[in-house]
Amino acid sequence: MSLSTSWNKGFFSKLIGLFRGPHDPTLRNIQEAIYVLEKMANFIDSTKKTLENKYEEHQRRAKLFASEGKKEYEKIFIEESRHIASLISLFTKVHFDIVRVKHRLETLTLVEEPMKLLPEIAQELDMIKPEIERIAPELTTLFYEVRRRVNSIMASSNFEALSSLYNERNVNEKKEALLPPLPPTEKPRVKEASLQSSNIIPFKTLKKLIVDEIKKSGGVFVISDFARKYGVPKHMVRTALKKLEEEGVIRSH
Repeated sequence: MSLSTSWNKGFFSKLIGLFRGPHDPTLRNIQEAIYVLEKMANFIDSTKKTLENKYEEHQRRAKLFASEGKKEYEKIFIEESRHIASLISLFTKVHFDIVRVKHRLETLTLVEEPMKLLPEIAQELDMIKPEIERIAPELTTLFYEVRRRVNSIMASSNFEALSSLYNERNVNEKKEALLPPLPPTEKPRVKEASLQSSNIIPFKTLKKLIVDEIKKSGGVFVISDFARKYGVPKHMVRTALKKLEEEGVIRSH
């Protein structure tokens, strides 16, 4: 099955005219991510239509065998029709999710402030990943290309500047961009053993989770979000960050 899709050059030519310049790496990454998502959506939609045709064919054959009194054959096609129907539902959901992310990225090309939604878009992509690997593994490479570009956008200086602007305008939703400042040096260091006994997550595991989270988000790390996600006190997260800094694993900005 072909992954080819019609590329509307006129549409994206008009979009480019709205941007700060054709060489802007952030905008270029967004455009290319949109293009890849469109290819993925077209492939999913094409496969879904093929399944729908097969479903109708199985339904006709089941009725034919029923009219001929061949109950065993009728049962085969009824069961397979149910299986295909469940696949159609899954393909429909994945197509919807991909199109939703695509349009969210298109919004970012029109106005800058929604750049704050990029972490949320990245999270939505991660939620789609298992379903894509299940129903269309041939799209996995394209998926990772989109995810890589979203990470590049979040790690870019443009995104950092926009995030800072958003933080100043929304004090009640204050976020800690990139790595937070380290605790005061005069504060006594807490031994790893005591940390392990005070929380269900071992300290080594906590450090690994932090590193994985930083890699996954393209360098953006929010202490409050991480602490809420894993149920870990914020002071433990800060201590783990300091330890990773001392070990040379990460570097704060």
